[in-house]
Amino acid sequence: MARIFISYASPDAAFADQYYQALVERTHAVWMDRAELKGGHEWVHIIQERIRWSDTMIVLWSAHALASTWVEMEMTYAHTLRKKIIPVLIDDTSPQTHMIVNSRQVIDAQQTDLQSVISQIEESIERDNRRPITTRAEPVQIDTPPPAHTPARPNLRLIAGVVVVLLAVSIGLVLAITGGPSQSAITPPAITATTHLTPGTPAAELPANALDQPASLELLNAWRAANRLPVLIENPVLQTIAEQHVSYLRSLPLPELESINLFRNADGQYVVFMANEAGYNGEVMMLVATTDDDYTLQNLLNELDQQANFTEAGHGQVRSIATNKLYFVLILGAGT
Repeated sequence: MARIFISYASPDAAFADQYYQALVERTHAVWMDRAELKGGHEWVHIIQERIRWSDTMIVLWSAHALASTWVEMEMTYAHTLRKKIIPVLIDDTSPQTHMIVNSRQVIDAQQTDLQSVISQIEESIERDNRRPITTRAEPVQIDTPPPAHTPARPNLRLIAGVVVVLLAVSIGLVLAITGGPSQSAITPPAITATTHLTPGTPAAELPANALDQPASLELLNAWRAANRLPVLIENPVLQTIAEQHVSYLRSLPLPELESINLFRNADGQYVVFMANEAGYNGEVMMLVATTDDDYTLQNLLNELDQQANFTEAGHGQVRSIATNKLYFVLILGAGT
């Protein structure tokens, strides 16, 4: 059984429906946006994750697909991840009009019945499955921060670039926060086993089982209020950086995620440095967690150090469809 992503242009939705149903009937795991996306979903991220989840992309190639920005980006992202791409020609648009399509063996479906085309798709997938698999060693990520004049650059810039383009198209805004470490920047905190704060008597409004609940900024603020600490105010700069960092982490394939320094962004900079470059004045501390399990308030408190010093925050978290991991980013700030 193959994991298949169907890429198509909106005017070709009727063709896509036919291929979706036929492949599902052959017991393949199939995903396409029209069949799966619901209102309110973070559809850009879901599309990106489902491409990573798939092992094969079927592109319904047509004049509409050639003109589609989304088909272009989906193919580019799949090509970057070295996914198998099978173009299926549904009109007389030449495969030579696109570099990625032209470099693949195209299945011409114009004069062929649907089941025969599905059989050809399956044969193409099976041929790849019979090929010997070769691997190469992944570079080991060194945790030591790079010198300020030579920031480390993980080998992921192309992938990160595609993600930025996807986000720009969906919301019409590209936030460019760049630069290297400044002298006033604070390095990422060492993770400690216990917090330095001694919890007081919980307030009545804090649930008795709050420490076992999934961590969130709201729950952390409830705990802080119960322990006579000021409520953390969401800061727009810190919030933007936290959300960008979550988006960057969830765009990484698992082998990359397991080898990188989680505190660095796509350009190799520590994300806390980005706050200073974006004009945030004050001490900054960042916590990053990636976990298969629930991330509870107790887990969060165990890793926070001297949080009484901080009054502002940015927070982002999401559970990935592709990896089933929870990505949790919290940035604390002591604004001046």
